[in-house]
Amino acid sequence: MLELYHNNISVCAQKVRVVLSEKNQPWTNHHLSLAKGEQLTPEFKTMNPRGVVPVLIHDGNVIVESSVICAYLDEVFPNPPLMPKSPVERATMRLWCKLPDDILHMACATVSFAISFGQQLKKQMGAGLEERLMKMPDPARRDRQRALIEKGIETPFFRDHIKVFEKTFGEMEAQLAKTKWLASDMYTLADAEITPYVERIDRLGLDGMWEKRPRVADWFARIKARPSFKMIADYPPTDYDDTGRDGSKSWPRIKELIAA
Repeated sequence: MLELYHNNISVCAQKVRVVLSEKNQPWTNHHLSLAKGEQLTPEFKTMNPRGVVPVLIHDGNVIVESSVICAYLDEVFPNPPLMPKSPVERATMRLWCKLPDDILHMACATVSFAISFGQQLKKQMGAGLEERLMKMPDPARRDRQRALIEKGIETPFFRDHIKVFEKTFGEMEAQLAKTKWLASDMYTLADAEITPYVERIDRLGLDGMWEKRPRVADWFARIKARPSFKMIADYPPTDYDDTGRDGSKSWPRIKELIAA
């Protein structure tokens, strides 16, 4: 039995749902409101002390960290496989899967909060915003969110993080000149785990980032045609709304920051 504690538009939860779909595995849905801080309750933090989603429970065993969960699912449910056979291709896949943990996830949080989520949270929480921020167990994360709410895309570290996406899309374009998918000619965990980050940029209205990268555009079109993409598309926003393409209004300024 599989149970997933998740949020509809959490990119980490999205990639786990995509893998569950690729594996054709049914699961029990436990949706948490991030805006209400349901992931910060003592009950949830007994499962994951970091207070973040997703959390997978499989036959009573608690598995945390989305990249670990995805690898676990591929091991426990080996068919269809989401890992190439070639050791070189497996190494390439692992590098792509490692990217979100290293820097892409933080960059995604920065871009999302600067463009859209920060002002949404401020409006939702009103006078309770500071109390909500102080409940966050990671002080560094709390300080980043506070800065992004106050300064948006002019927050000093926003430029560095939007450039992370610029570099990532450049690397994707180069890899897709060699292989059909991100690690090999077969769809793998690399594609599943990168998908939510590309979709987030698209939803924020920053799809101009692959306007001159036809291979990335083609890869994304093929991704959206897969049945597993419904694990993102069919889960509409409930707390934060990333579908308003808010970044399109700031795109000229964002292009300046990328070029700087």
